[in-house]
Amino acid sequence: MAKDLIEKSLRDRFDHVYWSIYLCNSSLTELHIISDIPYNKNELSVVNSHPFNFYRVTLQYCIIMEYNKLLEKGRKDKDQNISSLFQLNEVIYSTRGKSFETIHLDNERKLLNIKATDFYENVRKLRDKKFAHADNHEINIPFKIKGFQTKDFEEGFLHLQTIKEVLNNCTTIYGFEYDLQSLFNDNRTENFIRFQAKYQEYYFNNLMKVRSEKFNHRSDKE
Repeated sequence: MAKDLIEKSLRDRFDHVYWSIYLCNSSLTELHIISDIPYNKNELSVVNSHPFNFYRVTLQYCIIMEYNKLLEKGRKDKDQNISSLFQLNEVIYSTRGKSFETIHLDNERKLLNIKATDFYENVRKLRDKKFAHADNHEINIPFKIKGFQTKDFEEGFLHLQTIKEVLNNCTTIYGFEYDLQSLFNDNRTENFIRFQAKYQEYYFNNLMKVRSEKFNHRSDKE
């Protein structure tokens, strides 16, 4: 069955889930590039500049919100939590029945395994206590946002891989898949950082050279 032949409400739900995966994956990839990749001194001056410092916060915000959307259990109102993989899994099971039962159980097991991890618990707390709400909690220190560490990126990408598997399990029964593999291959920001660092080094080196030549020229005239 082609995707455009699926009932609109289910098609919309698929698209919302995919969009949340796309945003979460893209944000985690970008945050990893500017936070957890080795750079030389000149490149670090770019990565640690004000625009990138603010970018880190917005990326972390996006990761936290979209990751939690995907892993919400959902409510009885099917118009809510439309990005929830649990909801998607249940909606498909309610319409496809026995033919989806084994996949449904496998999807649920995978999602519950994610929710049993420390990474999930930490990200959920960040959403509930700091980013979506502002509670009087130790995690919510004003003007301080703890960045992700190497182990957080490793576990976050593993969770996203599982999340993509669950989505593919849901789409294949309808005869289509989203292009999820291409989400791993975007290194444009890393290329920009390395190019910008070289450009700045070239600019400042030549600026000093021009200033030195002008000074020497004036000295010769005197």
